[in-house]
Amino acid sequence: MIYLTLFLTFFKIGLFTLGGGYAMIPLIQAEVIDHHGWMTIEQFAEFVGIAESTPGPFAVNISTFCGITTAGFLGSLCATVGVVLPSVIIILLIAGAATRVLGHWTTKSALQGAKPAVVGLLGVAAFSLISHSFFKDAGEMNLVAIALSIALFTLTRVFKLGAITLILCGAVAGLALQLCGISL
Repeated sequence: MIYLTLFLTFFKIGLFTLGGGYAMIPLIQAEVIDHHGWMTIEQFAEFVGIAESTPGPFAVNISTFCGITTAGFLGSLCATVGVVLPSVIIILLIAGAATRVLGHWTTKSALQGAKPAVVGLLGVAAFSLISHSFFKDAGEMNLVAIALSIALFTLTRVFKLGAITLILCGAVAGLALQLCGISL
């Protein structure tokens, strides 16, 4: 019975939460602490911290943690499937209609107009990252970071490295530089 309760509770949370994982914190808190008493506020606060710092979507992480503490592995499975299933159903319904909508000239025109805006947003994000990475607090250029970026960019273009490999190479290079006494 606990498994069905976990599934239905997190299904309801997934169904009625708009705005992403953080928007569901009050609803999860009300359900798991106030309504069901599955955990204390202290435990919940710890799980929020853990869910924020682990890879993956926040909603999946927090539901998995709540489910496992309440009813073990099967509890985590029920809670996780419960919180994800409403989104999957909604996306499948939207995808069914999307094929018709995406072919319409108005949708095509709007998407064509949005492309430059997306490029502009990416440019702003890139500029911000470049400024933060290539210049130290005093405004002086960080030549080590610039050289590392150029080297990794070149490796990516020549050897067609994927994003994960590139990030791992950067992490290893950062650790090696730090061990040599060179800070980024």
